[in-house]
Amino acid sequence: MSKAIVIYTSARGSTEQYAKWIAEELGCEAVDFSSAKGLSLYEYDCIIYGGWIRGSGIVGFDKFKKLFPKELRERLIVFGVGVARESTENYMQVYDINYKKFAREGAKNPTLYILSGAYDPAGVEGLDKFLMGIMKKVLISGSTPDASSEAEAMRDRIENGVNLVDRNNISALVAEAKSIIGE
Repeated sequence: MSKAIVIYTSARGSTEQYAKWIAEELGCEAVDFSSAKGLSLYEYDCIIYGGWIRGSGIVGFDKFKKLFPKELRERLIVFGVGVARESTENYMQVYDINYKKFAREGAKNPTLYILSGAYDPAGVEGLDKFLMGIMKKVLISGSTPDASSEAEAMRDRIENGVNLVDRNNISALVAEAKSIIGE
């Protein structure tokens, strides 16, 4: 049995960068999800899936879940990469959208890590550009006074871009993976 594998979906490089760093730390391979379809996940002690976050959904995770053998859930770690500020509310929204039907009560469910990503408005086209435009318009309109500063910060990230990708962000995920594979 191989120790670990990192499977990822990346649109603009942040998730791929994290996947490669994680694989480097674990001494394993990072594979784009589109190339991973023939893999037997039973061969791995630890399976890590990562995708970028759009609208609180981890892109590609729905497809991955359909192919993922449920009996291997104790070997799975999931990460999503986004630019929203770290908060309990943001984490729970991503967790609920991605895990609600996947998690089992009374079972060890996969840990979800949210890693800070990058966003360059100049590199966004099509549907993503449209969705970010809508998000920018509605951020402030529905804000309460308490949420206003957070909405302004997110609007600034959308308008001006941001790069929060940092290798240090993977330390807890790598530590958990090492504990699963017995290192």
